[in-house]
Amino acid sequence: MTLNRRSSIPHLLGGALFLLIGVILWPALDRGIERIRYTVPSRSPDDGLEGTLVHEAQLIRQGLALYRPIVAEEFVSAPYTPLYTVVLAAPSFDQTRPFTAGRSISLAALIGVALLVALFVGRHSGWWWLGGSAALMILAFPPAQLWATRVKPDVLALFWTTLGLSLASFRRGRWADWAAVAFALAFFTKQTALIAPFAVGVNLIITDWRRAARYALTYGLALGLPYLTLDLVTGGMATAHIWGLHRSEWWRFALFWKYVELLRWSLPLLGLALLGLGAVRQHHAYRQALIYALLAPLTLYGAGEIGAHHNHLLETMLAWTLAGGVGAGLAFTAGLRPGQRPLQRGLVGLAAGLVLWQGWLLRPTPAWYGGEFAPPSLERFVAYLESKPGEALADNPALLLLADKPIRFDDPSTMGPAIRSGVWDPAVLHEMIRQRQFGVILLEVDLRSETSDATGRWTDETLAVIGEHYQLEFEDRLFSYVPRP
Repeated sequence: MTLNRRSSIPHLLGGALFLLIGVILWPALDRGIERIRYTVPSRSPDDGLEGTLVHEAQLIRQGLALYRPIVAEEFVSAPYTPLYTVVLAAPSFDQTRPFTAGRSISLAALIGVALLVALFVGRHSGWWWLGGSAALMILAFPPAQLWATRVKPDVLALFWTTLGLSLASFRRGRWADWAAVAFALAFFTKQTALIAPFAVGVNLIITDWRRAARYALTYGLALGLPYLTLDLVTGGMATAHIWGLHRSEWWRFALFWKYVELLRWSLPLLGLALLGLGAVRQHHAYRQALIYALLAPLTLYGAGEIGAHHNHLLETMLAWTLAGGVGAGLAFTAGLRPGQRPLQRGLVGLAAGLVLWQGWLLRPTPAWYGGEFAPPSLERFVAYLESKPGEALADNPALLLLADKPIRFDDPSTMGPAIRSGVWDPAVLHEMIRQRQFGVILLEVDLRSETSDATGRWTDETLAVIGEHYQLEFEDRLFSYVPRP
């Protein structure tokens, strides 16, 4: 009886810690719930690419090509591998709430990520309360809350990545072939989802090189054959859009550091990950998670590109949460064994302290995120656009979508760099501006005092042409320009 009571005490303490973590994280979780209530049903665009992706999903519904020749007469960005856009095209289009379906897909994906994180950490740490705590931390992470309520492929790609990591972690990699398929789905959701399959491959080489070779072959076939088929069917246009239109040359260290610095709120997770180092040789799942945690920050390089956002932090947060959760569990298990030295006992207190500290750091909303959790509505611009005849041009194509305007140029954030790199010819766009064919142009640039666009969307030449042939009508959150008389 005494032995059973003693063995149950750690689990009771773990349950108490889980409840305490929940209490600590409640303000952050409540922030996420409010974000869902506000954003998912909203008609107002929350990100510049939401309109782009919904428009491109409509092209698929209409049986039109997504990866089409890059010509001067139009600009269809199609910046991602196609799976998310295909999924987005599956439900019928609702003009009254055009973004709700896509945001719901992202939200469901985040819930799936949280459940898989709970399973991974709970199973491999030996402490299910740690799995629950890790899931709550994922749900409380500000970028996860923001990108799970946007029409973007990031969180769905993160779901496939987490599924692949989970499959590869069980039975010392015996399910790695299925993991390779999940990783291929992650790639076809967003083409940058490449670090996790590499981390799993490294871990399998350490475990069993034959299994690693079979995994590599499966991954290569699951990714390579569909991609080559896609590229052949589109005449090379898939590669031209997915890789050719991205602006890797537009990189700034200051922007990179601005986002990387936000990870300081997650550093206790990295400390927890290192607590399990004593088991790194024999614990397959922990070693996989640790390798992933060390490699995932490489994805932050993309955060330095002009126009990048804190979605680049998602994969590093996932990796640190998995490794931190399992590392904490190993520290708890080692320190609570009978007859352990005081130093090992001390690891239990250190791990518990780091878990609570991590929860406390995620509790508030950092000031930098503040405006994004309750952005001002842009719906008032829709009626204004509807009152203008003919086509319109806008920084945010979602406004054109809401106003039922044709979208000829669907992604200014990619158009500017494509012009600068010589990939796209703006001659037709500039001629349409000169001929005053747009009833209105909505920009974030005040042409009365600015000649350049800090976001890189519009080139100086494009802005000069607009300034020559259009004049300011209204000054609001966006500047409205109409044809000069």
